[in-house]
Amino acid sequence: MTQNYFEIFNFPVRFNIDLNKLQKSYRIIQSKIHPDKFVSASEIEKKQSLMKSTEINDAYQTLKNPIKRANYLIKINLQSEIKDTNLAPEFLLQQMEWEEHLESIEENKKELKQFELLIKNEYQENLFNLENECDKNKDWDKAMKILNKIQFIDRLNSKINKQINLIETR
Repeated sequence: MTQNYFEIFNFPVRFNIDLNKLQKSYRIIQSKIHPDKFVSASEIEKKQSLMKSTEINDAYQTLKNPIKRANYLIKINLQSEIKDTNLAPEFLLQQMEWEEHLESIEENKKELKQFELLIKNEYQENLFNLENECDKNKDWDKAMKILNKIQFIDRLNSKINKQINLIETR
């Protein structure tokens, strides 16, 4: 298949997509091309079904995840690999502050929960900004910078959740 992932599901090439429609489209397509439907088919048909099914799975996994979807969207619009990973010095300082704060509260569940809420809000705010840059402004360089922030925030949120889970399982 030479379609991009959005075309596979008959979606416009944009960041904001309907995830329920995506899931429905995925299920409909998979019900038609899944390798289980081709058990008694020729080897060529089985191989084609497996290849198509794998591509549909890859497309679905990419589009359902906002970070992967943004990465893919930027890549197809820049028509190259994403290379710019430079973050503004202010955000680098913010990263260090957040990491230090996490270290200082790592045994305090209440403070971890409050910090988690702050980080989730940062994530949502940046996701909103990313959607704006991708769907309205079409500024792929800015979108890339915001995506880099989101990826850090997402990793930080995972660290916070891991620490909360450690406390809860003791």
